[in-house]
Amino acid sequence: MAMRGIFFHLALAVVIGAGCGSPGSGAADLASVETPAPTAAPALDAKGIVRWRKPDSEARLAAALPQQGVVVAFTRWGETTLGVFDVGGAKMIPLAKRETGTLIVSQGGSRLVILVREGPSPARNHIEMFDWRSGSGLIVEPATDDAVLGFAVDAEGKQLSYATMNLRNSRSADVTWRVGLLDLERRQARIVIDSAAKMSHGEGILVPFAWSGRTGRLYLQGWSPFRGMIRQSIWAMSPERGEPARIVLAPNYAGVPRLSPDGARLAYLGTDMGSLPADFVAAPGAPPGNGLLVMDLKTGGADAWARGGKTAFGALAWSANGEEVVVAEQAWLNGRFRDVEVRRIGEGTAVSVAKIDSSQSVKEVASILECRERNLFWVEKERAAAKLYVNRGGTSQLLFELPDGAIELLGCQNR
Repeated sequence: MAMRGIFFHLALAVVIGAGCGSPGSGAADLASVETPAPTAAPALDAKGIVRWRKPDSEARLAAALPQQGVVVAFTRWGETTLGVFDVGGAKMIPLAKRETGTLIVSQGGSRLVILVREGPSPARNHIEMFDWRSGSGLIVEPATDDAVLGFAVDAEGKQLSYATMNLRNSRSADVTWRVGLLDLERRQARIVIDSAAKMSHGEGILVPFAWSGRTGRLYLQGWSPFRGMIRQSIWAMSPERGEPARIVLAPNYAGVPRLSPDGARLAYLGTDMGSLPADFVAAPGAPPGNGLLVMDLKTGGADAWARGGKTAFGALAWSANGEEVVVAEQAWLNGRFRDVEVRRIGEGTAVSVAKIDSSQSVKEVASILECRERNLFWVEKERAAAKLYVNRGGTSQLLFELPDGAIELLGCQNR
């Protein structure tokens, strides 16, 4: 029972996470979005997989969205406001506000999908989807005692794959989990693979993170439940047939995987422990990623676009044209890796975009996104504040500051 209790608290830490920030956003329109009250849960469908229901209040659309904007999430004190940031007007247009823990969100077409918290138990969390064009919404609740770990929506926003862990049935030596597939148009659900299959994925949990329209395959990370949920492998799977195949095996770390805009390549971070600084001391959790690797999903071949000795990498994203990876580069300073620069890295090329000045206080690049070629957005986290920057034509500019909270860049909006 003691080990079960430890595992349960680990699940809480991973799935819920802590909220951040403080009330009163500094963006006057954030408070204008209603948070829905919980309602009684409807019955499970015939297969006992999920519950379907409509939200109490649909997403509130602004009178007019900008011609071009950035889909963002502002998180403060456990509440997340999803909206579109109008770059020209330097303001947030809110769409919906929900209670969240650790932010888990996915975008496909005009549909946003977010994990919503409904209390201290992660088994009460649910997946909520809404269309930021029409305002329509949909809620999916997993089966009793199942905690949602992650999900990925397809490019059109019509299908969603998710992973859950059953808290009641998981023990210290045996984790009960499953990966499901939802048809959001027909409201149909089925299980694609689960821990009972006893396949070659070993004791890890497979959690979806991307869906490629190019290959038609779903991509998942292997989480190690008894090593702090470290990501140590990447898998590919047909949504129709299941049968996951491991495409990356990293004994130390395989993190921050990002699918290219055309769905043909995968960028991710790996760790070469032997090339880390001599005074590096391993701590619990994921090690620093000191290698940037890019895989051709058709051939399965992977090339190292960048390797570091006393350099590591943090947040990353593909450039708009899919020819480069934009990444936060880290330097070994005072016994730890710190973000010092935003760089564009291609196959055999590397160009500096912006320097990160941490001389006065430590700054962390939390999120990166490029919507149009050479128009690059990133978020710097400094103490409790989050700052949104843009680099256009080689010039960097501060667009917006959230005094207490976090900003996540989710995607590009074009009307």
